[in-house]
Amino acid sequence: MLTVLSIVYFDRSIAEFMHQQSRSNLMFEGFSKIPLMLEIIAATIVLMSFSKRYQTRLFHIRQIIILLAIFASIIRVGAKVLFGRTWPETWTNDNLSWISHGVESFHPFSLSNSFHSFPSGHALLTFAFASLFWYFTPQFRLLWIFCMAAVIIGQLGQNYHFLGDLLAGAAIGTLVCQLTINGYVHYFLAQKKAQN
Repeated sequence: MLTVLSIVYFDRSIAEFMHQQSRSNLMFEGFSKIPLMLEIIAATIVLMSFSKRYQTRLFHIRQIIILLAIFASIIRVGAKVLFGRTWPETWTNDNLSWISHGVESFHPFSLSNSFHSFPSGHALLTFAFASLFWYFTPQFRLLWIFCMAAVIIGQLGQNYHFLGDLLAGAAIGTLVCQLTINGYVHYFLAQKKAQN
C-alpha cells in the first residue's frame, strides 16, 4: 500500500527535490553499497561452512543463503522486466527519466535497462539478506536494521531510485526471505520425519 501511495503522490516530487540537492555525497554513496557488504558476509558464511570446523553449525544457513540468493535474483530480474519503470535520473544511453525527460511511467515486459527501476534490486537484496541474518543472529538486529535503513537513505539520497521502487524492493526482499526460510524449514522437517 505504501508503494502505491508513494508512486501516485510522492515519487516525482522527492526525485525533483533530491535532484536539486544533488552533489557528491560519500555517505549516501557508501550507504547505497550496503548490498555488496551483505553479499560478502553471505559468501563468507558459505565458504566457512565447507570447513570441518563449521560444517555442521553452518550447514542449514548455507543452504538457505544459496536458495535465497537464487530466488531473490530471479525475482529481482523478473520483476524489473514485468513492471518496466523508468528511472528518476538519466544514467546511461540517454535513458528516459523523470528529471531529464519528464517521463515517469511503466513499460511492462521491457527488456531494456532503461526501464528497470522498479523494484529496487539494492533494496530487495539488502532486505532479503538482512532479514535472513536477523533471523539467525537476532542479537545483531540493530546492525541489520541499520543496513535496511541505510540502503533506502543511500539510494534515495543519490536519486538512484524512486521511493516507491525502494519500498517495493524492501517488501519483496523481506517476503522472499521469509518464504525461503519457511519453505526450507518445512522441507527439512518433512525429510527428517520421513527418515524416522
